[in-house]
Amino acid sequence: MTQKTIARSAKDKCLAAPPVAALESPHALWSMPGFVYGARILTMKGARRIEDLRPGDYVITRGQGAVPIRLIEQRSMVVPAVYIIAGSLGHHQPDLDSLLPASQTVLLRDWRARAFAGAPETMVTVDRLVDGEFVRDVGLQTLTLYSVFCSAPQVLYADGMELGTADTSIPTPALN
Repeated sequence: MTQKTIARSAKDKCLAAPPVAALESPHALWSMPGFVYGARILTMKGARRIEDLRPGDYVITRGQGAVPIRLIEQRSMVVPAVYIIAGSLGHHQPDLDSLLPASQTVLLRDWRARAFAGAPETMVTVDRLVDGEFVRDVGLQTLTLYSVFCSAPQVLYADGMELGTADTSIPTPALN
């Protein structure tokens, strides 16, 4: 696994932290959510590829409008992955076929939310949506993941889906 942390210095320059050599448990790798390389995130400047975003860039959130990115962690690792066919999560959600780490959280606002939580909306990890046809478990995949952190957990718009930032990795009631 390689990991790079992108943060702003006092002079507004991006810094990279050294790679992390080891984790306490190899299973901890599997619980790390993130946006895959190439994912398009809605920002104040339109949809931008995740790898082009930096701390300080403003992203559009579901509940708080435009908020700045505080931190982005980038790493390549082997993780359980889920493949979602375009339109499988609702009208134009996602707007294209998507590959996500199984631990990525997604906001549901349809019959699925009622089925999972008995509420009009809820967040779940995408592995809970696997149906074998439209949402498929594709096993272990090597992915380059970008974990985004803002000043508080947020729901971002990515590839036509409403996905949680890295600090919303534990399913919770939907964020307003």
